[in-house]
Amino acid sequence: MNLLAIVLYNRAGDRRVVDFRPGELNIVTGWSATGKSALLDITEFCLGRDTVTMPVGPITNTVSWYAVLVQLPTTRAFVARPAPRAGRASTQQAMLELGADLQPLDHADLMVNVDSDTVRQQLGRLIGIGENLHLPEAGALRAPLEAHLGHALLLCLQRQGEIGNRDLLFHRQGDRGIHQAITDTLPYFLGAVPGDQAARRQQLQTARRQLRRLEADLAAAERLNRDVEVELRALLNEAHAKGLIVSTDVDGRDAAVEALTQALGTPTVDLAIDHNNDTRRRELEQRRDNLRRQLRVIGEQRALLDDQARGERDYQTAVRVGAGRLQSLELVQPNGHVDADICPICGNGLGEPDPQISELQQTLDDLRSQLRAVESAQPRRVAALHELERHADSVRQELRGADAALAGIRAADAALDAARSRGEDRAFTKGRIDLYLTRLRQAGDENTLDDLRTRVEIARRNVDRLAADLDPDEEREQVTSRLGVVGADMTRWADRLELEHRGGNIRLDLHRLTVVIDTDSGPAPLFRIGSAENWIGYHLIAHLALHRYFVRQRRPVPHLLMLDQPTQAYYPSEVDQHRGIPSRDDDRAAVRRLFEFMRDVANELAPDMQIIVCDHADLPEPWFQRAVRHNWRGDALIPDEWIGSNSDAR
Repeated sequence: MNLLAIVLYNRAGDRRVVDFRPGELNIVTGWSATGKSALLDITEFCLGRDTVTMPVGPITNTVSWYAVLVQLPTTRAFVARPAPRAGRASTQQAMLELGADLQPLDHADLMVNVDSDTVRQQLGRLIGIGENLHLPEAGALRAPLEAHLGHALLLCLQRQGEIGNRDLLFHRQGDRGIHQAITDTLPYFLGAVPGDQAARRQQLQTARRQLRRLEADLAAAERLNRDVEVELRALLNEAHAKGLIVSTDVDGRDAAVEALTQALGTPTVDLAIDHNNDTRRRELEQRRDNLRRQLRVIGEQRALLDDQARGERDYQTAVRVGAGRLQSLELVQPNGHVDADICPICGNGLGEPDPQISELQQTLDDLRSQLRAVESAQPRRVAALHELERHADSVRQELRGADAALAGIRAADAALDAARSRGEDRAFTKGRIDLYLTRLRQAGDENTLDDLRTRVEIARRNVDRLAADLDPDEEREQVTSRLGVVGADMTRWADRLELEHRGGNIRLDLHRLTVVIDTDSGPAPLFRIGSAENWIGYHLIAHLALHRYFVRQRRPVPHLLMLDQPTQAYYPSEVDQHRGIPSRDDDRAAVRRLFEFMRDVANELAPDMQIIVCDHADLPEPWFQRAVRHNWRGDALIPDEWIGSNSDAR
C-alpha cells in the first residue's frame, strides 16, 4: 500500500489535494503551523481510526470530509471519512470505493457506505492480511487478538513526539493496550507464525476432541472385555429377580448373552389407568359425604325430641303435685257452705278470704285437662323417635356399603400400583440389559480392540504433528531469527548515521519494544542512550530495517513510512526552521546523512517502498529538491480562502 493523495473537502464543496509519488521518497517541507504534522493524523483517521486527532483550528473548522487515495497491490482504494458532528471527537462512518483507475472524487459524490471496521477489514484483506489469531499464554487474562490493518499501521507512522522519544519506539506505544497489541501481532507481520495459524489451531482443537473420543471408546471397550463375565452374571441375577428369565443356570459367555437377549423379549406388564375406577371412587366419596351429613341431621332431630320429652316429664310432675293437693276438694260438697273468712280447721279468722270451692274445683279440672293433653302427645313423639332410628339404621347400612366399596377400590388401586411398579422395574432392567449388550457388540472381539488401538495411535500422531507446528518455542525461535535479520541491518546502518555505540550489536527487544545495543559493558536499551540525535537515528534505522524486511519478504504491512520532523534535533532555532537549512555545518551534515539514507533505502526497495517525510528541512541539493512534493513556505494545507469563507460564514 502506497499513499497517492490526501484530499480535503470544505463545507462549500471545494477540494484540496495533496498528492504523492508511490515507491520513492516524498518530502513535505515548510514553516511551522502550516499543517504538515496533520497529514499523518489525517492518513491514520482515513485508514480506519475512529478518533479524530487533527489539531483544533483551521483544519477542524473548515474541513467537512477527509479522504485518501491509496495504491494497493491489484487496485486502488478511495477512502473518505466525514468530520464528526460538533461536540464529538470520533466517528465510525466511512466511504470506500475500489477501482483500478480511481481518482479523487468530487464532493457531490461523497456518501457514507461502510464503517471504519469494514475499511480496516477490506484494505487489510487486499494487502494480504489473512485469517490469524494470537492466543495469550495459559493463565493470561487478555482475550485472543487478531491482527488487522490498524495494527499494521502502528508500524508505519512516527509522530514528531515519537520519533525523538527515548522511551517509545512505535506509534501510540504509550496508549492503553497498544504496547501489548504490538507485541502480540508483530510476530505475525514478521511471518514468524504461519499465515493459516487460526485454521491450524482449529484443526488442532478438532483433532484433540477426536483423540479424546477415540481414547474413551477404547477404554470402554477394554473395560467391557475385561469385566464381561462379572457384568453378565450380575445382569442375569437381576433379570431373574425381576421375573424376566426362569433360571440363571447358564454356562459360558455366549449362553449368558443369549439368555439376556431372550429376556428382552419378555413382555413388560403395561397396566393402563382405569378411569372408570376414578369416576366410581369420586361418586362413592360424594355419596359417603352425603350419608354422613344425613346422620348428623338425624342425630340433631333426635336430640331435639329428647329435649322435649325431658321438658314434658318435668311439667307433668309439677302438674301432678298441684292436682294431688286439690284432690281433697272432692270431699266437700259443691253446695256446702264454708265461711271464707274463717279457717275451717282452727276456726280462726283469715287476713284474706280463701278462694271459693268452685274456683279451686275449676283449677283442678284445668290441671287434669293439661295432663291428659301432655299424655296424648307422648305416643306421637315415641313414633317419631322410632322413625328417626329406623332412618338412621338405613343410612348407616348404606354408609357401610359405600365405605366397603371405597376400600375395595383402594385395594384394587394398590394392587395396580404394585403391578405397575413391577412393570417399571422390569422395563428398567431390560433397558440396562439392552444398553450393555449394545456396548458389548460395539466393543467386539480382540480384532475390534486392535482396530481401535490403531485409530487412537493415528489420532495421537496427528495431534502431535499439529501441536508441533504451533509450538510456542518454535514461534519464539522464528521471531528471534527474523529479528536477527532486522538487527543486522540496524547494526550496519547505525555506522552509516554515525550513531553512538554503533560498534556493538543492535537489535529489537520484542518484549520491551525498544532498541537494545549490546556493548562491552552489557546491553544498553534506548532509554539509557543520550541525546536526541541518537534517539531519532535509532528510531529511523529500526523502522526502515523492519520495512526492508517486510518488503523483501512480501509481508502484509503497508509499504509506507510516514515520519514527522525527523530532523528536529538539528533545528534549534526558529530562524533555522524558517530557512530550512541548519546554521551549523555539523547539523547540515547530519541532516544530509538522514535524507540520503532514506533516499537510498527507498531507491533500493523501489518501486514498493514509499517514505513520506514532513519536515522543516529544505536542502538545496538537486536530489532533495526532486523529492520535495510540497513546499509550504507561503502556502499551507488549508488555503487562505477556506479560512476566510469560514470566518464569513460564522
